[in-house]
Amino acid sequence: MDKIAELKETQIDKIIYPTVGFFVPILEEKRSLILSTPKRTFKYGATDRHKLDIYYPPAPASGGKTPILFFVYGGGYTTGSRNLPAPADLAYANLGTYFSRQGFITIIPDYRLSPEVTFPAPAEDVRDAVVWIAEHTEALVHENITDIDTDSMFIIGHSAGAVNVATMVLLSLLPDELQSKFKGTILISGPYTCDMEAVGPTFNPEVAMQFFGSLEKAKENTPLSLLDRFPKDRVPSLERILLVGSERDPEPFIRVRGLFRDALSSMIGKQVPWVTGAGHNHISITYALMSGQGEEWAEEVLKWMTERLA
Repeated sequence: MDKIAELKETQIDKIIYPTVGFFVPILEEKRSLILSTPKRTFKYGATDRHKLDIYYPPAPASGGKTPILFFVYGGGYTTGSRNLPAPADLAYANLGTYFSRQGFITIIPDYRLSPEVTFPAPAEDVRDAVVWIAEHTEALVHENITDIDTDSMFIIGHSAGAVNVATMVLLSLLPDELQSKFKGTILISGPYTCDMEAVGPTFNPEVAMQFFGSLEKAKENTPLSLLDRFPKDRVPSLERILLVGSERDPEPFIRVRGLFRDALSSMIGKQVPWVTGAGHNHISITYALMSGQGEEWAEEVLKWMTERLA
């Protein structure tokens, strides 16, 4: 992590390659362990972007039934895959392995990207992946993982993935009977608004116009604005949110997460729980898992999730 601290820049396009370059050889040393995690791939929709990977724990949960965790990656709405090309091909497999080894069936879906689709299609894809899992629980069974807690689901979203997850929640895309099964939603370093006048650039304005239709529509349909329009009778469901942020996120991301946390705290009437990825930049926080370095944030998330299972 010292190498990450040496990166003075925080802007994503300036830190992504040196950050990935730092973790690639470290994860490579763990390749056999990461790839030893049982994994199966399923198609949950019509296109090649409608596939998901399921990572299975090596042993049944100590407390009985095995809970379920979804992870939604980022990529600025235009890039991203559950399986990245070499030399970064262990990215996300490291995350799937990390959480499955902690006792969670871990599911990583792909989703459609801009410009192929526009808002809110990626969030709908995430919804469809969740629905598919709920309707195909036999896919969660693997060897000695047979007792599945389908009433205990969690979901993590990172960056644009956090926006997709928040959109799914704030637009109430999930059927009520499924939404009630979620014990927690973890949002990591999301660009919760694209209001450049208020916070600065959280992503490319051309992408915003392409994905949302215009900058005005982007302001209206990113999570900070969706929160304002969230039905008051559903507010108690928002108490199941944990916010996470990298210490070295870009400044606009830091500003917008403060605005989002304040707005969410005001809405639910209490402070939203918060975890800081100490020493991390926007990219390193997920790459660090299974590296043995900088995993403390995930340990705090695991503690929060475990408490919600009690």
